[in-house]
This record gives sequence, structure tokens and C-alpha cells, in this order.
Amino acid sequence: MKNNILKKVAGILTHNFGLKLLAVVVSCGLWFVVNSITDPVEKKPFSNIPVEIINEEMVTSEGKVFEILEGTNYVNVVVTGKRSVLANIARDDLRAVADMSKLTFMNTVGIEVSSARNNSELDFKTNIDNVKLLIENRKSIQKSILASVSGEPADGYVVDRALASPNVVRFSGPESLIMQIDHVEAVANIEGGSSDISTSVDLKIYDADGKEIKSNSIKMNISTVNVAVSILATKEVPLEFTIQGEPADGYIVSREVVSVPETVMIAGRSSVLDGVSRISVADPALSAEELTESTTSIVNIKKYLPSNVQFADSSYNGNVSVTIGIEKLVTKELEIPARNFAAGNKPEGFRLTLKELEDKDSYVIRISGTQAAVDVVNAEEIIGVIDMSLIWNNLGLQQWAAGSYQGDITFNLPDNVTLAEAYKMTVELGEIEEETE
Repeated sequence: MKNNILKKVAGILTHNFGLKLLAVVVSCGLWFVVNSITDPVEKKPFSNIPVEIINEEMVTSEGKVFEILEGTNYVNVVVTGKRSVLANIARDDLRAVADMSKLTFMNTVGIEVSSARNNSELDFKTNIDNVKLLIENRKSIQKSILASVSGEPADGYVVDRALASPNVVRFSGPESLIMQIDHVEAVANIEGGSSDISTSVDLKIYDADGKEIKSNSIKMNISTVNVAVSILATKEVPLEFTIQGEPADGYIVSREVVSVPETVMIAGRSSVLDGVSRISVADPALSAEELTESTTSIVNIKKYLPSNVQFADSSYNGNVSVTIGIEKLVTKELEIPARNFAAGNKPEGFRLTLKELEDKDSYVIRISGTQAAVDVVNAEEIIGVIDMSLIWNNLGLQQWAAGSYQGDITFNLPDNVTLAEAYKMTVELGEIEEETE
């Protein structure tokens, strides 16, 4: 009975077996077609996936450093998979890894891409297959930091100095890069500043040609420093020179001493500059002793600056060209009108007569000075005065009496003109007779 049943089942299964097998194949094919239509295989691109370097110690433990070349530390990835799977894949799910333990003799490392989810259902295609490396000896140096400023302070102010703190930075990295470093700058912006400035500044690295060096392979122990900038007020003041000694006989120092420059711009705290009106210079080089002609000397005025005052231009060395003008003395006769003479502090009760002027219209004197100075003196404008109080004091008088007295004549001559000799005049005092009826 049991065998009959088995034979019957086997007969059913084997009856038209080819058609049945074809039906199964067709059914599977239809299933795959339907599935492909409803959930097809697609591609999804991702750009600039960073390549993670692992096992770096395989290189760095030998005192070496490496630099990634030609931008091979980023890779573009095309992910292939079913639509339903790709829909859940984001950029952050992807990981590109270069294992330094697999470094080749050509200094390349293969890039392996994986996904944090559905990894086994995905296929990855990259635009580059390897990370390219430059491997060098590690080099370490240190450099002083050059603090400087950008921009201009407010009008009437100048930058005194800029100081970085700390003022030294240490570098390490590939020898070829480290040896390119010429100097390090910390530049503070002081545009419009009128008082001291303290600010944090990023460090910048430059080569000998002044070109900035930018590389992630260069490591610094610090990347920013504090820069303190001192800003001072400025003031323009004239130079004043003291000339020592006397020129040779018959010569005179010109009234003006010519200097180049005539003024200097100084800098300091406002409270200090308020008390400075000029720079006075009394230098041994400025001597007219026995000179017979003009002479020019170079004088450094830096040591004559007041305390806490400096030149506004830090590049100015303080040298000034000073010319001492020497001219030959000339004399000139002046015929001064008699009406231009008078006695000062005339005593009361006496008639006063200037004897040398009796019956005369003028009085002749000789003046001395440079040609230019004496030429402009006008005799009509010169006044001669005999001061009676000086006669009183010189003689020690107790009271005036009628008689003759002699006193010096003073004239209102210009400062750069002198009398060729001293002049005296006789003053006669006479009693005034009272009139009787």
C-alpha cells in the first residue's frame, strides 16, 4: 500500500518534468526581473572623502616624517548597490583608509574604502588607488619671532616698537620644508591707533624670498602669540645752536646759523612732549674760534634729546649739517641829525645843553657789522641818548649843580650792528635865572 502511494507521488512529480522545470526557471527569472524593476542596482557618488592614515608609527618610529603628495589624501568614491541600500548611505558612513604597514617600495599605500552600514552589499570605486608619500628625515629648528605692524596709527602718532611674547617658536617636519624657513612674523593691525595696543596674532612662516610657507607637515609648538605695540605722540620742534669762541679780528659770526634740517620730529608720551619747545645743541664742533670764513660741520644731535624723547623716524641717525656763517666786518659812517639826540632823566631846575651839538645840524658816528647789516641802517632812524642817571651814579653825586658833565651816548642800533668806537658827549647844566618884575 505504502509503495503504491510513493509510486503515485513520483509519477506525479516526474510527469512532464521538463515543463515543470521550465516553469520553475521562468518563475525565478520573473522574480529577478520584478525585483530589479522595483529595487534596481544604482551608483551614488561621494566627493572629497578624507583618507585616514593608520599605523603611522611604521615610519615615524624610525625618525622619519612623511608628506602626502599631489592631493592624494582625498578621494572621490562611487558606491554601487541596490536603491534601497544606497538610500541609507551618507557621506559620513564612508571611510577611506591607507595602512602604512602596507607601504610599497615606491612610497605608495593602497586606499581601502568601506561603509559603516551595509558594507557587504556595496561595491566601491575610487578615482585614485593609492596615497603617494614623500618620506624624509625629521628636522627640528627654532626661530625668533619678528613682531611688526600693519596699518597706520592716528595722525600725530608713531609706532615705537612691537614685541612678541613668547618670542621664540620651535618647528619640526620634513627636512626639505624646514630648511626653507627663513623667518617667522607676527603682524599686529594698529590702523588708527593712538594708544598702546596688545593683541593676539597668528604666526606666519616665510622663505628667503618673502613667500609664505603653508604646509600641514610643519608642526609648531605655538601658532599664536601676543604682540604688544607701543604708540607715541609726535611733535615738530626747531633746532637751536650755541656757537662757541670768537672769529679772527675783523670778522663776525653771521646772525643766523643755518642747519639742515632746521626742525626735527620727535616722539614720546604727550606729557613729556608738552614740556619740549626746542632742541638746544651746544656741541664742541660748533666753534667759531679764529675763523675767517664760513664753515660747515656735521653734528649728531641724538645725545641732546631730552629724557624719554626719541626721533619719530626710527631710521633717522640724528646727523645735522650746521653752517656757521663768518663775514668780514665793515664800517660805515652815519651822519645823525642833531634833533635825534636827547638827554634822558633830565634834572629839574636846570637848563641842559649838549655842547658837541651846539650850532651843528648833525653828529657823525661809525658803525661796524656785516655788509648786509650796515647797508640797511638808516641814519634818520637812529636815536642817541645820554642817560643823566648813569652820570649821577658814576660820579656818586648827592645833588646836581651847574657845570659840565660827560656821559656815554647809547644808540638804538640793530642787534647785528655795533659802534666802531665808544662815543661820549658833554652835557652842560646851567641854572635857570628867575625873572624879576
